[in-house]
Amino acid sequence: MNRNSMFSKWKLVAIGAFCFFQSSCQNRPSKETEDATIDYVTETVGDVDFGKTNMSAYTPEIRENMKELYDDKFGLFVHFGPYAQLAGEWQGKKGAAEWIMRRSFIPVSEYEKEAAGKFKPEKFNAKEWVDIAENAGMKFIVLTAKHHDGFAMYKSKNPYNLFDFTGFNRDILKELAEECKERGMKLGFYYSQDQDWHEKGGAGNDWDFGTVIKPEDEFDAYFKEKAVMQIKELTTNYGDIFMVWFDTPFQITDEQSQMMMDAVKENQPGALVNARLGNGYGHFDVSIDNGTTPSVSKATWLTDLKVPWQTHESVTKDGWGYTTRGAELDRSGDYSDFIYSLCRIVGNGGVYLLNVGPRPDGTIPESQVNSINAIGEWLKVNGEAIYGADPSPLKFPPFAITSKPGKVYLHIQNLKENQVELKGILSKVNKAYVLADTSKQPLTFSQENEKISVTIPEELQQPRVTVIVLEIEDNEAKIVDETIQQEADGTIKLPVSKCEFSIRRISYDYDEQVTHRWGENTKQGLLWTVNVKKPGTYKVISEDSGNDGFVYYLSTSNDTITLNSKGVIGKLTKKQQTGTIKIEEAGVHKFTVYPKVPASKATKGSYKFKGLELVPVE
Repeated sequence: MNRNSMFSKWKLVAIGAFCFFQSSCQNRPSKETEDATIDYVTETVGDVDFGKTNMSAYTPEIRENMKELYDDKFGLFVHFGPYAQLAGEWQGKKGAAEWIMRRSFIPVSEYEKEAAGKFKPEKFNAKEWVDIAENAGMKFIVLTAKHHDGFAMYKSKNPYNLFDFTGFNRDILKELAEECKERGMKLGFYYSQDQDWHEKGGAGNDWDFGTVIKPEDEFDAYFKEKAVMQIKELTTNYGDIFMVWFDTPFQITDEQSQMMMDAVKENQPGALVNARLGNGYGHFDVSIDNGTTPSVSKATWLTDLKVPWQTHESVTKDGWGYTTRGAELDRSGDYSDFIYSLCRIVGNGGVYLLNVGPRPDGTIPESQVNSINAIGEWLKVNGEAIYGADPSPLKFPPFAITSKPGKVYLHIQNLKENQVELKGILSKVNKAYVLADTSKQPLTFSQENEKISVTIPEELQQPRVTVIVLEIEDNEAKIVDETIQQEADGTIKLPVSKCEFSIRRISYDYDEQVTHRWGENTKQGLLWTVNVKKPGTYKVISEDSGNDGFVYYLSTSNDTITLNSKGVIGKLTKKQQTGTIKIEEAGVHKFTVYPKVPASKATKGSYKFKGLELVPVE
């Protein structure tokens, strides 16, 4: 495929993505009606979301940092820029956080005057930021060096930057880099390589420059003259960089993705690059925002290197940057959930990046600090079960589980009747105890075949998440076969709770056992592994909350059927599909479901998919 045809394809994808934010591609919604709280995109460019980077890119330097990322598990994300100055409000009306320039269609001239021109973070203190990260048990920091508004948070040769444009005579990135180096805190930079609402050639700004997607020559000029040059600045002027965290690829091409990989490598041979660079490039995969998964994923591991996936969440609400309504909240009621998110993510093979949104003066609100400090206090006691831990030995763990050689850690948020039961571990358990108990008092437990039951006295239960250690006879736990088995009556059940994701841009609701934001991208495959004993012809029963505007495919090794949600948006119901699907041979089969087209924008993120049942035709 030549460059021009490739660009046309990506242009269509990107236009479709931006249609999610607009009432239609032709008619921009009013400022009053647009949802100001949605700060994400749904599509990525190319056919591959992750895995195109050549294995030769995993150099000894990259491998060393990848091992550290795998062991570290937990980092601080910081969304900080001129958008904080607006605090989530524009012209007296509610707006977004870091996406406020686009959501409220603020002209460049007005944004320069009211946001960037007034932005002077005079109370920024690098020592305080690193103190906050250290106290939270975080091992690295990723700060927004340039977000989609195009404003550089350092002294760049491009004049639209904190030092030159605002007259703020400090380079806060340099101050932070020096503090991190002195304290042994690893540092990374977020950089929006594709979207740039300040530049005519950057993607995204159609209210000033007429189109969301820019002509190829204009975008190429922006990319080479601003994006690549600023990455060279960031990788040259601030010492050792742990990672460069790219975001929202729209029209970036394969050639440009590789160009950016090369630009990072030239000055920072050990710097990790995330998969949001675009077109499948990067060293590690990144999920959707707040992404969770029902299964353990080792799909990105190399034969000799554990490569974690990563997801991110924020202690703010209504966006990732500062707003008065979302960044000054008392989140004490959510402390346990933040801790358990860390446990779940690590237990499923991931790394957790937790975001704060500083005030425009550079201080991080106490309420946000308290939220991450709560995790730090927990980690001081339970860090053994997180740092350097491997995922659950069970691919589909019933709750958060991590492991190390000879040990399995059960992370329990809500104990019921002082009992924990676990099915699936075959290795002999020699001892059970609560990790927070320094005396390692043995707990009463029973083990029968694959079933383990442990009793935890109330006095040993922890206030937020209790970690129970199972010391096992084997170095690596032996487990039951988790392949889905066909029911005795011939029914094949394909619940989302037992699926794997083909890409990371999807999430899972543990409470309802349904997908979250599945169907927005045609690459969002769901995969099941099933042992079929009775092949034949099957009718299909689906359970979801969509309508007939959403169509998707179910495929076996030798047949495909088109399915239709044909229900009421927002109401989770079962319905029999039209047609049948064939399975011709007994044995282990892979079943996949892929959207035919992106889910209708009418669902507005409310679409839920619980699974399928295949019922034999009599």
